[in-house]
Amino acid sequence: MSRRHYRSRLLTWVLNSGPDDPVYNLYLILGPLLILFVVLVGRNSMTTVLVAGYIVGFAVYTIYNVSTTMEHPDWVQRP
Repeated sequence: MSRRHYRSRLLTWVLNSGPDDPVYNLYLILGPLLILFVVLVGRNSMTTVLVAGYIVGFAVYTIYNVSTTMEHPDWVQRP
């Protein structure tokens, strides 16, 4: 298997897992709204906590999603 083929299979698996996930869709909607909120209100402790919570929540959910879906991804060939 060539390295290029491996990348395309991995990329396909990642892209297929994202669009049907309502939590990722929510993060995609909230991100720009959060940026707009910070621009309008200004940077202060409240907006810093909101942005940090957004980033931590996104990272934790991504790690959770990877840990639950990496058991049997379809791009891994079993012997």
